[in-house]
Amino acid sequence: MWFERQAIELFHLVFVAHLGRRVDKALFAIKGGCNLRFYCRSIRYSEDIDFDIRTMAPATLARNVDTILASPAFTQALRAKQIEIEHVTSAKQTDTTQRWKIGIRLAGGPAIPTKVEFSRLRGLDEGYLLEPADAELIRTYELYPVLAQHYSREAAFGQKIVALSRRNETQARDIFDLKLLLDGGAGKEKLPAGTAAEIPRAIENAMTIGFDEFSGQVRAYLTSDYQDYYGSRKVWEALQQEVVNALEQRQS
Repeated sequence: MWFERQAIELFHLVFVAHLGRRVDKALFAIKGGCNLRFYCRSIRYSEDIDFDIRTMAPATLARNVDTILASPAFTQALRAKQIEIEHVTSAKQTDTTQRWKIGIRLAGGPAIPTKVEFSRLRGLDEGYLLEPADAELIRTYELYPVLAQHYSREAAFGQKIVALSRRNETQARDIFDLKLLLDGGAGKEKLPAGTAAEIPRAIENAMTIGFDEFSGQVRAYLTSDYQDYYGSRKVWEALQQEVVNALEQRQS
């Protein structure tokens, strides 16, 4: 039996597989935490899944997503993994953002919330790749390979800098994810001028997050093997300083 974080992840992977069968894979790209988890071996589970999408009209996307969520093939694929959909709400449907709030459950248990969100604010950023999701992750869930577009480490690195700079409320996960990307070799390419201009604000925001915020926002979403290690204030502060130092070195 899966635990809640795994159930959400399984739901996301099955959704991506079915989305790619119904919608041209060239029109969307996975971003954010699921991108890092599925393609960069992040140890952080993601509560929600986010996509950039281009070209497709909002009404067309809504019809496609609603059809997937209600289709027998999709629901049967979930049931095979002991997951069922408890409810679906089209929470936000605008020209720039479309969001579905979904409750899933395991074997008749309580509803587990997740969201599926598409943004067409800027289309697709540069640096996307068409690749299968991490093979080890796919084997864990005994799924067929899941092929989709996603953002490269370098593209995700720039996106995380912008997120850290611009969020109304700074999130510890952005700092944690930047460390993951740096460890994976990201940040070696010259940043676009617009992204580089965000660095001072990103550094300022990074230094506002304390250990208690990190523990509440990130530690609970890590794979079990790492929760004890990241339960140390010293480890968090070293991670935070490493990210700040790396960003300072990349200021134009």
